Amino acid sequence: MRNLCWFTMVALCVMAARQSEAAMAQITKRGKTTWRIHMHANAGVVERFAANELTKYIHRMSGAGLTITGTNSPNTVTLGLRKDLKITGLPAPKPGYDGYSILVEATRIVIAGDNPRGVLYGVYDLLEQLGCRWYHPAIDPKDPEVVPKNPDLKLPVGKWSESARIEDRVYWISGLAFKVMPESVAQLDWAAKNRYNGLSWQCIPEKIDEHLGEMKSKGIFTAMEKRGLMLHGPGHSFPYFLATDKYFDKHPEWFGFRDGKRQPHGGKWPLTNFCMSNPQADEEFIRNVAVFAKKYPQFHWLDLLPIDGGVPCQCEECLRSSPTDLLIGLYNKLADRMKTVAPNVIVDCVPGYGQLTDPPSEVFPSDRLAAVYAHWGRNHNQSYDDPYYSRRANMLVWTSYFKRFTICSYYAANSHQPFTGPPFLHALEGDTKFMVEHGVTGALVLEYPYGFWWSNSFNVRMGGLYPYYYPNRDPRSELKDYAQHYYGPKAGPLMADYLLMTGATENLERTYRASRGEADDADIIWLNDMRTMLTRAAQLTANDPLHSYRVSKLTSGMDMLIHLGGSRRKIQDIEKAVEDKVSDKAAVRKQIADAKTMVADLIAHAEKIGVLNDGVVDAEWLKGWTINRTYTEPLNAAEKKLTD
Repeated sequence: MRNLCWFTMVALCVMAARQSEAAMAQITKRGKTTWRIHMHANAGVVERFAANELTKYIHRMSGAGLTITGTNSPNTVTLGLRKDLKITGLPAPKPGYDGYSILVEATRIVIAGDNPRGVLYGVYDLLEQLGCRWYHPAIDPKDPEVVPKNPDLKLPVGKWSESARIEDRVYWISGLAFKVMPESVAQLDWAAKNRYNGLSWQCIPEKIDEHLGEMKSKGIFTAMEKRGLMLHGPGHSFPYFLATDKYFDKHPEWFGFRDGKRQPHGGKWPLTNFCMSNPQADEEFIRNVAVFAKKYPQFHWLDLLPIDGGVPCQCEECLRSSPTDLLIGLYNKLADRMKTVAPNVIVDCVPGYGQLTDPPSEVFPSDRLAAVYAHWGRNHNQSYDDPYYSRRANMLVWTSYFKRFTICSYYAANSHQPFTGPPFLHALEGDTKFMVEHGVTGALVLEYPYGFWWSNSFNVRMGGLYPYYYPNRDPRSELKDYAQHYYGPKAGPLMADYLLMTGATENLERTYRASRGEADDADIIWLNDMRTMLTRAAQLTANDPLHSYRVSKLTSGMDMLIHLGGSRRKIQDIEKAVEDKVSDKAAVRKQIADAKTMVADLIAHAEKIGVLNDGVVDAEWLKGWTINRTYTEPLNAAEKKLTD
């Protein structure tokens, strides 16, 4: 009886094991495979790129090579558009945008996209199921993508569908901000892997044609086409479309009036925008935009902004209206013209920013005009969904005017946010909730300047993923996944705690203050406590060069925060002493000398980090924007006042 029971148990175990194996699709075994890839005959450039991506990463993980086959035989991964494949057993499509459906069976896998991008996203989903992660652009050769080695790749049988809740997911790519960086392709590749479907480009007006030529010659347009990415831009570009050199001598009346005379369109501070109450100036501007749209069909969105920080024309006619009404009137006429010149191109304006901060009072957006709402300088302890969010009423008013409305989030603008990139958990969650519940059609995430791409990658990554998978793949669970996979199993749990603590709403202000050099004593104690956690993580990864290097990147950013700490207080004390005209000038000169030594130390530390860790800090930016602007220049001004 005992033997019978034993044999029965063994038989049941064998049966269960076989059933378990049957419930898996074994793609590779011991680094070999019999699986192949099949594409529909109508497959386009994006679907073919998706097949290449699947082949590449399967090989990198297992060593096995998947070949392309012309037949849909057993042990085949079939890729293509749902409408072309006509395969039974697929799950129903999920309502939304850029969707895909995946079917995994023991002898076949199907990835069916609602459009070409959907096919590519489905491939990346499948690769993520196998362990791949794309946390940072593949720019730093010492910090590769997370691609686990596994000779035995398999997936449980099942089926699922996904699609984006928000239609437009645009990455304002730092590698294309004001210049064309050689690493731009790596950044746009990373954007596609994180479910963005568009790239935004910010130009230098006088170099627009030059930079677009570079983008073509360096393969950026080709790389975008392979991934189905659309182009948004060129941003603050008005002087390109009504150029001073071309028009000022013949038509000075077209240009902005200030200080009693007509001014060049940009180029001299204070920068002045052209005269938008002049119908001939408007017409020439629009004509030039139409020529541009025909010359550069790569643009899906035309995002044209006035001079950043430029003042509006102060002529008598312009003063009869408001800057908002004049600008909306111009955009309406431009959108009308594009309807016939380039009907597939979207024209957008940027409310909530600059001359469009206040809603219009007389001229309202037409149905053909879109918008990208931009609140520059928001503190990310607030989300758009918070009832106390400072710009909530303004945003809601502007939202009501447009059918197509995108929100620009400055998750990686290092001029105003902490350059160490703490995870903006509350903002990411509340912002996306607001966008979904209020019918916002687009999410644009800005990253600037270039040298801080690594520090900000988690926030920018979630800016693409979360609007796609909302409400799943939320920032907190993704953060834990990131810590485990990126920093390794030994340091992962500790790093998850560290990141959750730095991203907690009650702690964000500490990193904001330290980034400005305005930390108080309690902040500095807290920063040093966080630094202790990183020391422990370094110990845990001491025998693992890759994970140790990744911890060192985060550590170097924290060290810079600690160096900045409350250092601005020294500058503020000096400014106050000079303002109060203290009698002991020698003591103040000594303070100035000590402060200059401190500034030199800050610069040296920034340069050290810039050399050691790619993407954490751009030393030149930190020197120019933070240190020279808020330390050196005030010191020089104080010293001059003291001498005078």
